[in-house]
Amino acid sequence: MRNLTFCDIRLHPSTVDSAFEEAMTGDVMPGAGDPPHPPGTLFVRSLYREAGYGFPPAYRCVVNSILVGDTGFFGMRPRIARLGADVKEPRVRPVAGAVPDDETALDVLRTRDGHSLVMAAVHLPLRMIQETFEKELVAALEEEVTVPSRFSAVSGAIWTRDDEAVNGRVEYLVAATGDFAELRLRPRTVERIEAAGGRLVESRGFHHVGTVSDEPAPQAGG
Repeated sequence: MRNLTFCDIRLHPSTVDSAFEEAMTGDVMPGAGDPPHPPGTLFVRSLYREAGYGFPPAYRCVVNSILVGDTGFFGMRPRIARLGADVKEPRVRPVAGAVPDDETALDVLRTRDGHSLVMAAVHLPLRMIQETFEKELVAALEEEVTVPSRFSAVSGAIWTRDDEAVNGRVEYLVAATGDFAELRLRPRTVERIEAAGGRLVESRGFHHVGTVSDEPAPQAGG
């Protein structure tokens, strides 16, 4: 099972953002590895800067992996704090699906430096039928990814499901990556999700800073 683990970060006013980003992409994320894992394990670490947050800037570090971390965030949390930042406790969500497929969604993280990220939280009452809602959620995300729009050019989306994170609700998180005129899901996507019984409770937009992956690079001609 793959997990989406993410941790929110806010710099101290005295911390220089460019130095923080350089340390994260050049040292902290490449040095992550708690628990230890064999070579080739899916372990993709990405850093994003929150759009329009103001000063001091805020970031979200996102890990796509089959590994399950703890409150130390794969050994990165204390190291991030030492750079001059407040680091919230990481959140772990099991990945339930991806659009158009898992590899395409992950390839955006591995290969595209200029992409942006929209992360949206949707709550579904426990009395609703999850399977019915999820079919509509996937259909809405497929349209978001495959149909051109003046709002966005989404390359991939990963979604998670957790029925324990929020009392009386199933929480779905959508992580959509690509190019956005506005850092949000399209209005039609939100309309379809809410018509199926879900409620959008949070939507945040981020700009990509850097990604580190332990996976071996594709071989030429292979």
